[in-house]
Amino acid sequence: MKFRTILNYIHKIPGFVYAQIRPLENERGDGRVEVEVRPRAGCKPVCSVCGMPGPGYDRLRTRRFQFVPLYGLPVYFLYAMRRVNCTWCGKVQQFQIWQVARAMQFGRCAVASDLLG
Repeated sequence: MKFRTILNYIHKIPGFVYAQIRPLENERGDGRVEVEVRPRAGCKPVCSVCGMPGPGYDRLRTRRFQFVPLYGLPVYFLYAMRRVNCTWCGKVQQFQIWQVARAMQFGRCAVASDLLG
């Protein structure tokens, strides 16, 4: 089974696709997986304040977000955040759905459930 298939099965991200998956290893032999995440074509970014979709106008530099380990391997999402020109909130950074899964891993389920609505 492919790693992308597993990710899509256990954590499908609405509005995003897993583009490229790279297994990496450092000099100590520690492995990790980096997953490039891209927005799905035609999907508007979602405002991180009010949760409404709006037009995107800019991209920030690519950042690495730690995700829940799979099969004992640390997983990192690589993503260039988009900024949203929200009608009500102004120009803000888009909502990050994968950070909710990270919050749940560390027992911050109350915060995570508030974000999901």
